[in-house]
Amino acid sequence: MLLAIDTSTAHTGIACYAATGLLGECSWFSGRDHTVQLVPQIHMLLRHIGAGPTDVQALAVALGPGSWSGLRVGMSTAKGMALARDLPLIGVGTLDALVYQHYRPGMPVYPIIRLGRERFATAAFPAPPAPPYVTPARNVTLAEIVSEVAGRTLFCGEIDADTRAALVGALGSACVFPTPAASQRRPGFLAELAWLRWQAGDTDDRATLEPIYLGQPVKQAPAAP
Repeated sequence: MLLAIDTSTAHTGIACYAATGLLGECSWFSGRDHTVQLVPQIHMLLRHIGAGPTDVQALAVALGPGSWSGLRVGMSTAKGMALARDLPLIGVGTLDALVYQHYRPGMPVYPIIRLGRERFATAAFPAPPAPPYVTPARNVTLAEIVSEVAGRTLFCGEIDADTRAALVGALGSACVFPTPAASQRRPGFLAELAWLRWQAGDTDDRATLEPIYLGQPVKQAPAAP
């Protein structure tokens, strides 16, 4: 069984996947409380599906882009569990998991993750992601995204009302969005992508795997002399 962890943003998710398919998943708004909430939720999900920690045979983790602190929590938890029991670890780009969840044949997809300061992480996907499921991401403005769009395009991710209004104002009917419920990032898709890689014998180095950070940390004002 594979356990997948996604702490890329304020919406956290975990999922368990096996040869029979998705065994269970849980997603919730964690805000910035990833550290406090993640491990108890993992234990709860394992209990709900009748499994225990020793049933986990592989770990998957969302690499981002996303929240600096959130990504660190997910990565450290996944690495800790993998190293403690010598389990394989698979990293999957968060944008790839979003596109895998939402892709529609014949329609390009722009997954969007807010980075702050009017910056967004995205990548253009004319087709579903391919192994190793870590597509290079960019740190851009909405204006830069709009300048690239030609024709009907699906936008997915955590798109708030202001971002949606800005896209529609610039692109009109060319914008396609999932419904609010469908927009929720589901960890089951992350788990499925990781499962495919694991079954193909494609895993990551537990020591060197790192999150994808696109944003810039807030610079502290220099101390007064």
